[in-house]
Amino acid sequence: MKLWRVIAGVLAAGFVAAGVTPAWACACGGYLPDAESYARAYGENALVQYAGGSEQITLSMSVHGVSKKAAWIMPVPSAAKVDLGDDEDLFYRLDQLTRPKRVVKKTYWPFRDLGIMGNGRGDSAGAPPPGAGVSVKEQMTLGPFAVTRLGGSSGTAVTDWLRTNGYVVPSTLAANLTPYLTEKWEIVAVKLAPKQEGERLSGATPPLRLTFASDRIVYPMRLSKGASTPQTVTVYVAAEHRVDATKVPDADVTPELLFAGRVETDTLPKPTDFLTAYTATYREPGKITDDFTFAQAANDDEYQRITYVTENEGFWSTVAVLVGLVLLLGGGAIVLARVLARRAAAGVRK
Repeated sequence: MKLWRVIAGVLAAGFVAAGVTPAWACACGGYLPDAESYARAYGENALVQYAGGSEQITLSMSVHGVSKKAAWIMPVPSAAKVDLGDDEDLFYRLDQLTRPKRVVKKTYWPFRDLGIMGNGRGDSAGAPPPGAGVSVKEQMTLGPFAVTRLGGSSGTAVTDWLRTNGYVVPSTLAANLTPYLTEKWEIVAVKLAPKQEGERLSGATPPLRLTFASDRIVYPMRLSKGASTPQTVTVYVAAEHRVDATKVPDADVTPELLFAGRVETDTLPKPTDFLTAYTATYREPGKITDDFTFAQAANDDEYQRITYVTENEGFWSTVAVLVGLVLLLGGGAIVLARVLARRAAAGVRK
């Protein structure tokens, strides 16, 4: 979704050169670090906007450590327009929109933590020459990144081109690229192009946007099978209606639904104002065999997680409650005594 994944790919390559097993694949793209630093990608957010056969993916990646070089590899099903996102707070706002609803439960001393009036816990609902078999479709510089759109006849041809052009490529990348190239997908390669010597990458990368034609909503994930550490991805899908995940990267991992509902924000203009958010963690990336694909759900039922928070009302509130209980019980006892007395009197008269 974002060029930052390409940066992640470059960082991972550095791990290989440094003798460290790299987490080179992050979600939809490949992340390769340089040999002179230790950095790894540990989280990824993506916004997928889809309407009328056009898809736009906006990506951001979090990098732990620093790197003077970074790269990201992103397959897309058709020719992509690539540009930098202009909203650095995008994923913060999406997180706020989809956060759980906070519901407060009241409890009263001395019933606190006794499970009587709430437990206080949160619940929640023969190698060819370099460049052979590769077509360079476009090259550009976007902010701190050098971007190249590639077509290729094979994974080996593309990785040879990447290696020749300054990318440190893990041994498994060629095989993982092959299914995409067989399906005639395009490869977007991005690497850090520092304006100043010694400039380094760390923290959250700037958002990158890829826009392309697609007959379905897709989020590429197959490159992530080359990762050596667990991968977590959160995908926000903005479309005309709620969507279901019809294909998932690993059949044994069910994505968690975080949110579904229409939102009012300039970030998601109509018709892509229905937001559905999913998250998943892949602890065994080698089991990833497919991309995320999404399709319109049977209905537009809204969903929001709920976090229950228990608050103690304090001593005097508890006193008031206890007095009320005493009065209530006392009144009941008086009524019961009168009923029994009347029955006894009636029995004597008989």
